[in-house]
Amino acid sequence: MISVSHLTALDTPPEAFIDAAAAAGFGGVGLRIAPPSHAPEQWPVVGDMQRIRALRRRAKDAGICVFEAESFGIAADFSIDASRPALEAAAEIGASYVVAGGFDENEDRMVNSYRLLAEAAGNLALTVVIEFISFRPLRTLDDAVRVQQRVDHPALKLLVDMLHLDRTGGTAARVAALDPDALGYIHICDAPATRPAPDGLATEARTGRFYPGDGGLPLRDILAVLPAEMSFSLEAPDPRFAHLPATERLAIAGEKTLGFLGRR
Repeated sequence: MISVSHLTALDTPPEAFIDAAAAAGFGGVGLRIAPPSHAPEQWPVVGDMQRIRALRRRAKDAGICVFEAESFGIAADFSIDASRPALEAAAEIGASYVVAGGFDENEDRMVNSYRLLAEAAGNLALTVVIEFISFRPLRTLDDAVRVQQRVDHPALKLLVDMLHLDRTGGTAARVAALDPDALGYIHICDAPATRPAPDGLATEARTGRFYPGDGGLPLRDILAVLPAEMSFSLEAPDPRFAHLPATERLAIAGEKTLGFLGRR
């Protein structure tokens, strides 16, 4: 599976994003259906069951799937009851995975929250992936592995984002040491080899990524240690193409990403 995450063209409504992704040759999409606090307008799909079902039909008619659903952040005030509508929406829309970053400074509480989310997701045939994020409390691959092992639930896997891996000192050797069964899939992108200052990490992650092969990340080294059947989702809001319509952006993204991964 080679999918494309909504962040790649987050200014695009889900309907248009599905159409553009299918036209670009991607096999699936990631949709932001439960907006994070820093971007509440993108895109509040949860609660609109008619729209949710229409999005699933639209993807099916376009010959692709909804691969992942976002955003399920685990903050200090996490409530599984408050999260159930978003989980039910993700299941109804046909997603395989829901993405959950760790925002809680208290690891014991965060572990319990991930456990509750994994249990609820598993009951809906969903898998939660832990996304470590360079500017959040759960920031490294080692953090994510530790939390996953503490939770120890089959519906909780690891999501490795190539940018966050590099920006937190992760290496291909560390990825190679992972239990393959613990790994869900990869968020792929490229970026300049030079790391930004700590206060620039969030801006880079949200608006400064490149398409694969256009930057200086050691992507080939990491790809070489991954299982051959690994799935990928492009997460790359590339500022060089931000001025283009979504259809053109995703066409370029698809050509570059599919070509790059086709040479694994």
